[in-house]
Amino acid sequence: MAEVHILVPAQRHVFAVSNGEAEVAAGGDSADGFRRYKELQAGGRTVGMVAFPNTLLIRGERDYLVDPGLIMQGGPVIGALAELGVEPGDIKDVILTHLHFDHAEGLAAWPQRRTLVHRLETEAPYAQIVSGMLETANLSLLDGEQGEIEPGIRWLRTPGHSDGLISLCVDTADGLVVVASDCVGPLPEYFDDMDLPEDFGPERDELLAQWRRIRDLEPAVVIPGHNPPVELR
Repeated sequence: MAEVHILVPAQRHVFAVSNGEAEVAAGGDSADGFRRYKELQAGGRTVGMVAFPNTLLIRGERDYLVDPGLIMQGGPVIGALAELGVEPGDIKDVILTHLHFDHAEGLAAWPQRRTLVHRLETEAPYAQIVSGMLETANLSLLDGEQGEIEPGIRWLRTPGHSDGLISLCVDTADGLVVVASDCVGPLPEYFDDMDLPEDFGPERDELLAQWRRIRDLEPAVVIPGHNPPVELR
């Protein structure tokens, strides 16, 4: 059975700027950070946010680094790997759930690794932001709607947040773990209620369809991109 480890947990660091000074408005809990960010925005404040995604290690027949995140996550990721007895040179495979820069920029620390990503992501305009990182990678492009990475680790295309976003389905000793990335979010209560605000955006219906699809897999745990894991059993 494979194992799933969170190396760097999701965080949102929020700050407000006024009169040339920055005030830390929220940090730590990712969901609270997002709520505070929206609250400050609604109040007309000048506000900024740095969002770190969940960076994961999936250990199967091989070790897979999933979503190395922002470029400044390199040091924490390497330190977290060391706690598991994994050296940087041991990582031969990287999986990118999608190519938004906050998930893929950290690929800069992992050149020449086999890097799995859906072909649709490489064709999206935002892929240009991380094109330099992709040029250093040994890309292995995924096509279609689903596939197997190795026995017990498979991927599903779960569009909505982005067209080529993939979710990873990992069979573990504790049940199925679905690494859903930004398919699930931005707040945990949305997935709990299986609903999104009516004005969420044009991707609303697609995301809800993918959430039902994930739930139908009867996972033990779902790991969103920017929130803590959701235990369903």
